[in-house]
Amino acid sequence: MINLCAGPTTVAPEVKEAMNTFLTNPDMDPNYTKLHRNAEKKISKLVHTKATSFIMLGEGILGLDAAVSSLVEKEDRILILSNGVFGKGFSDFVKNSGGEPVLFEGNPRRGIDVEELKTFLEKDSDFKAATLVHCETPSGITNNIEEICPLLHEYGILSIVDSVSGMGGEDVYFDEYKIDVLLGGSQKSISAPTGLTLVTISERAKKTIAERKTPVPSYYLNFENYYAYTDQFDFPYTMSENLTYALDKALDLLLEQDFIALHKKAGDVIRDTVIESGLELFPLDSFSNTVTTVYTPSCISKDDLIKALYEKDILISGGIGEELKNTFRISHMGNSIQDEYFEILFKALDEIFIEGGEHYNLPENYRKAKEKYKLF
Repeated sequence: MINLCAGPTTVAPEVKEAMNTFLTNPDMDPNYTKLHRNAEKKISKLVHTKATSFIMLGEGILGLDAAVSSLVEKEDRILILSNGVFGKGFSDFVKNSGGEPVLFEGNPRRGIDVEELKTFLEKDSDFKAATLVHCETPSGITNNIEEICPLLHEYGILSIVDSVSGMGGEDVYFDEYKIDVLLGGSQKSISAPTGLTLVTISERAKKTIAERKTPVPSYYLNFENYYAYTDQFDFPYTMSENLTYALDKALDLLLEQDFIALHKKAGDVIRDTVIESGLELFPLDSFSNTVTTVYTPSCISKDDLIKALYEKDILISGGIGEELKNTFRISHMGNSIQDEYFEILFKALDEIFIEGGEHYNLPENYRKAKEKYKLF
């Protein structure tokens, strides 16, 4: 089965091998602690910082919930920057923590407009924190955190950035962008198995947590338990050595290549293929380097397309939500960036569309695009 879903992505053989390693008891062995801390340093290296990074045992959504639980208290006003499903979803986490979410809603087909945000903040900037999504996976849009987060910083607003689909595939300069909390997942561009949340946190965010008026209403979700080590315990609970070994190896594979250039080229190739073939992209700007969202042609429904591809042993993702109900998504993140995968996908799509009476010549346009950008 070829996996070109928008995560989890294909896992490399070396990472699978690391996942199958059983060496020790992670609660008791100082050598495991050393390896774990080194993996955390690699996360920081990935986002160009020496700030604290740590690993939480749980899928990426855990980090979103934990960031809000750790930083938000009752009646805190939190700015929700939204131009998609996951951006808007932060509101629920804020409500669960007793905070007051205030929505800044952008065009779902475009990146968040920084000038509009500036105008908004000139009128109302009384927020403890702001949440935003780096790469909105359903729409294939990457928001400009390089400009958004420093703007929030100017107003003293903490930034909480969901980069689960961005980290490892999009540029992130944690310090330069003035990010306070950056959240990633093991299963997307990093191409490790699902099950780990990756967190990088600023000193400013740590100080905010330390100075809370009320305790964090959770042990598992309390960020402080992950970086405020005691002499007795290195971790807040038993870690999964297997997932850590797999993540460590996946980070090594990622860091030994120019992963940003690779993802940018892959994004350019897939978008060129789609556009030159006469299909329509969902995003109008701010195109993601990790996933491309495409309108399904009139000859077939999204659900029938996904089913037809599945029957050809190809997995892709469909759109999420009303706005994206007639779209499908092609992943070009992490270990899914493989020439053979894209060749097979575009051949299959062409065959399915021809059966519906429409011809797009996708395989030929893919070959031209990969030659143009020298992807493989």
